[in-house]
Amino acid sequence: MRFDTLLLGGLCAVSNFPYASSAPRDARSTQHVPEVKNRIFVLTDIGNEPDDSMSLVRLLVHSNLYQIEGLVAITSFWLPNATLPNMIHDIVDAYGAVQSNLQSHSNTSFPKVDDLKSKIGTGPSVYGMQALRQLEQGANITNGTQMLINAVDASPSPLYVQLWGGANTLASALWTVNRTRSASELETFTSKLRAYAISDQDDTGPWIRRNFPSMRYIASRHGFNQYPVAAWIGMSSTSVDPGGPDNEIVSQTWLTENIQVGELGKKYPDVAYLMEGDSPSLLYHIPNGLGNPEYPEWGSWGGRYTSNPLDGDAAAQQYGDAVDMAQGVNGEMFLTNHASVWRWRDAFQHEFAARMQWTLSPWGPGSNTTHPPVVLLNGTSGPDALHLNVSGGEKVTLDASDSYSPDGGASLNFTWFQYSGPSSYQSSPSDVPTVNLTDVSGPGASVVRFTVPYGMYDTCVTDEDVTEFGQWGEKQKCPVLHVVVAVKDASAAHPITRYRRVLLHVQPYRQEEKR
Repeated sequence: MRFDTLLLGGLCAVSNFPYASSAPRDARSTQHVPEVKNRIFVLTDIGNEPDDSMSLVRLLVHSNLYQIEGLVAITSFWLPNATLPNMIHDIVDAYGAVQSNLQSHSNTSFPKVDDLKSKIGTGPSVYGMQALRQLEQGANITNGTQMLINAVDASPSPLYVQLWGGANTLASALWTVNRTRSASELETFTSKLRAYAISDQDDTGPWIRRNFPSMRYIASRHGFNQYPVAAWIGMSSTSVDPGGPDNEIVSQTWLTENIQVGELGKKYPDVAYLMEGDSPSLLYHIPNGLGNPEYPEWGSWGGRYTSNPLDGDAAAQQYGDAVDMAQGVNGEMFLTNHASVWRWRDAFQHEFAARMQWTLSPWGPGSNTTHPPVVLLNGTSGPDALHLNVSGGEKVTLDASDSYSPDGGASLNFTWFQYSGPSSYQSSPSDVPTVNLTDVSGPGASVVRFTVPYGMYDTCVTDEDVTEFGQWGEKQKCPVLHVVVAVKDASAAHPITRYRRVLLHVQPYRQEEKR
């Protein structure tokens, strides 16, 4: 069986020729979707430049994958004294013209226009900390702030807040709850919040992290407005890591042909400055089997982030950019924070293009649209990771041969790779034992066999036996090795990729047990 192998710097990937899937064609009944959708709340400084409108179009064509709790217009450094919720309404109206087409391609609900419109609001129309000063002087909170508070209170499940601009709407909600509720009620409130900020775009982000350190907060940390060093630039920048990312699929020519199509595509503006700088916060929450929003260090389409607590507070839930090792289009290896996003560019752009085709016509016989494959691994399905307890030297078989596509005539391609970054305690994954994934078989390389590599497992301990604290305590633990399979229809013009991640929890052993 012919295959191509990459074994470079702790990254091991195997892909094979595809095989034809004989799965049923009923996309509505066979697509896998999460049983419980992530609840998201978007704060957008829409109108200051085109990229927020772009990201909103992307969000809407993926909206069957989320439970949207809020779409709130806010301010930022670049839009300091106005909010423009009318622009959100305008794009949602365009979505309404294609919602029925989108719905025909999915067995889960794309939200109705009226439901979305009930979630549109506005935050403070002033910049940053001025909003808190107004509250201290007796001003009322905005409807967008109240919507955010209500959304947190409405469910015990996490609320994932995406900050596409400034953070003063979130800060206003925290200020209000802190002033009106008990300490235990405040703790309950903040324990349900998860924030992902596209850098700090006003002065309230640092205020939140300083005053509410136990609240989960992801943000690129750098000098104010020094965006070129932020991980999220990897979304579409054509200047970072030359030779690494594929820049053709974020070009205006490609977008015109593949994204600016149909009634909703008309609302996707031309590129100015950067295409969709805010979208990594959206991609981070897509339940495609690659990432898990509760584990920023695992990595996902939205990048990879590791603990970066303020003042070394071990209890703080604050995360900053991490680097990833990825192979560029020029064949060379890159180790940068930008790579944690651009390495997935091909996959997230083609899924976007496939979904824009959904907007043009309903699914039905003869349709040439593409739908997500269903990945079945060792008898399990769904986006959650598969956890295996293993020992050094143990032989493991991972079998995804029962995976299928809901599209007739699909040719599924399987790529197995070790994601070393999440297992490393340093910038380079050279400290991570390499899993050799070259022994593949089955249709399309759908089965892989390997031996768990030996490492320093004689000195590691199980989680419950950790005696140190903080990051050094984490280093005491036995490693967790991450193996991922990516599955897509190789015959599709715009293939949609789905993943399954396997976490190999390596158990400690005595040196004399090694064979």
